[in-house]
Formats: sequence, structure tokens, C-alpha cells
Amino acid sequence: MFIQRFEELLKETNTNKATVAAKTGIPLETICNWFNRNSCPSVDKVARIADFFEVSVDYLLGRQSDIGIVEVQHELTADQEEMLKIYNRLSSQDKSQLLALAKRLLS
Repeated sequence: MFIQRFEELLKETNTNKATVAAKTGIPLETICNWFNRNSCPSVDKVARIADFFEVSVDYLLGRQSDIGIVEVQHELTADQEEMLKIYNRLSSQDKSQLLALAKRLLS
């Protein structure tokens, strides 16, 4: 399940393995070995991948279907929940662009 979810996140965020390797400090060869089923990631590396994509470890391992790790302290509208889910799936660069656009819309 880990590889399937990892592949989905790569596609959804328009990211490649080399970028993940560079940003997480995990060697690209190690990531490729996971995809080739030559090895399995350690808990530490699964956590780094989860942090990079801003999803929970449980989501990556297939233990939950909810992609986000946002802990909501108050009730949100359906639109707000949808926006948070979309935001959590964006790359860091796309998040910055979205934030800039939102600020322009408010000005």
C-alpha cells in the first residue's frame, strides 16, 4: 500500500522521486529500491515521506483513507474542509502561490 500511495501523491502533486529525495534527505537510490520492491522503508523514512507530502503515516501505510493530518479544533463548513484537503495535497510551491492569490483577492 505504501508504494501505491506514494505513487498517487507523486502524481497528484506533480512531483518526482528526485525532488522527494532532495527535500527529505533520502537517497534517490533508496527510493527507487522501494519502488522496485528490493527493500522496504524504515519507520523514520516513512515519516519523512509523510512530512514531505503533509499526510499522515497511517495514510501512507493504508491504515486510514483520510489524506490530511490537519487537526481541526472547531467545526468547519463542508467548503472549508474541502479547501483544507486540497491545500494539504499541494506542493510547497503551489501552497505559496495559492496563499498569494488569496491575499490578492482580499486586497
